[in-house]
Amino acid sequence: MRIRRALPLFGFLLVAVPLMMFGYGSRVATQDAEATARGNAFSATADDPSAIYYNPAGLMQLDGWNAELGAYGISIDENYKPLHGTDAHDSTAHEPFQTVPSLFLSYHPAKEPYSFGFGVYSPFGLSTEWPDNSSFRTAGLYGSLEFISFTPTMAVQLTRTLSIGVGVSANYENAQLRQGLLTGQPGDSFTFKGDGMSVGADFGVMWKPTEKQSIGFSYHSPVSGGLSGHTQEKLNGAERGQAEAANNAIAAGKKTLAGDIAFINSLPYPESVKQGLIAKANATFAAELEANGLTPSSSFATGYPTLAAKTRLQFPQYAVLGYSFRPTPDWNLEADIDWTDWDSLNTLVLKRSDGSQVAVPFNWTKSFLYELGATYNLRGYKLSAGYIYSENSVPSASFNPVIPDSARNIFSVGVGHAWGKVSVNLAYELSLGVTRTIDNDSVADGRYSFLSNAVSISLGYHF
Repeated sequence: MRIRRALPLFGFLLVAVPLMMFGYGSRVATQDAEATARGNAFSATADDPSAIYYNPAGLMQLDGWNAELGAYGISIDENYKPLHGTDAHDSTAHEPFQTVPSLFLSYHPAKEPYSFGFGVYSPFGLSTEWPDNSSFRTAGLYGSLEFISFTPTMAVQLTRTLSIGVGVSANYENAQLRQGLLTGQPGDSFTFKGDGMSVGADFGVMWKPTEKQSIGFSYHSPVSGGLSGHTQEKLNGAERGQAEAANNAIAAGKKTLAGDIAFINSLPYPESVKQGLIAKANATFAAELEANGLTPSSSFATGYPTLAAKTRLQFPQYAVLGYSFRPTPDWNLEADIDWTDWDSLNTLVLKRSDGSQVAVPFNWTKSFLYELGATYNLRGYKLSAGYIYSENSVPSASFNPVIPDSARNIFSVGVGHAWGKVSVNLAYELSLGVTRTIDNDSVADGRYSFLSNAVSISLGYHF
């Protein structure tokens, strides 16, 4: 009876395994179509309202009222191939076009050395979902994170060549996580859903030592968000049937045993003989159950209650340093280094209302993005191209299919144009992940590859 081995493990699986997925929430570093087209090398340029995200100090380059509405849409394909000769099979996680919107507003009073801004955007997010029959389903099937920042910002011109900017963000987070309970048992699941609020801060500096050169720096503080929600476990039909069959078998055996004991007690035998027969009947019953991995006290749940749960999720600090060079008025070349402190994502603890909790180490590592971008102004049309090399930040030892991070090469192109007070920018981005091999003697062992296609659009208006 298969259930005799599986069900006693549920108490551990339902609490420990889901947390391995909780780190999901990769940075969404693309918040503006022109910046996307330039490989996100934009911190030393930041000359539109999206400066609220890329470098708040850049708001001093804008005049009057400005607004920008944007959207970043991405389609992701992740593929898995088993590493060893087992019954594992290929799996593909295909996410059909997820969209991340943004809104930026700015106001620079005429001739004043200060400027204001307000942004609504998502610096972390997106989702991953693998087929329910994936061979590594107990490691993770689905993870999604919605992270929305509401960020009022102010910039100040300190000297003719130097400006700074600061912002404070109020953030809303919503996380959903799901994994299977047993390998090869599609339909069962553990799910956590939770949301919460947090607060962070941004800082930026822009220095223009000459007309052709600009140096930009931006810093985003770490954010620690408390998530409150619930956990829910679900068995599939076969597992419920096995649990019910085991419970019925034990109940039927107990009923038969009770009848046998009643019969023995009715016999005209000495008490010592009766007790001997009763002991033998109990031993026979226990032996029959033990042959199926059961005991007279065994009881298997056919359903689980929804439990309140909470945890605290740490989002990393990150900083960007950029240098822009304009050899002619029509050219803008920029190189940026973008650092994310994933080292701060170490251990996460999920606490449930029944008192159960577990600490799970992530032990992620800091990583860098190396960004190059160029824009050429051709008769009023901005033609841009860019390249990013993104380092891997998830060590093999703590790898999970729901967070299939790897080193990536990212290529982008785009075009922009302004018609009077209205401007439009479009960008396309191709991301190729370096194939990654995981060999940890775990269910997640295999080769993982990543491919994404993304488009970005920004609509601007100068009042």
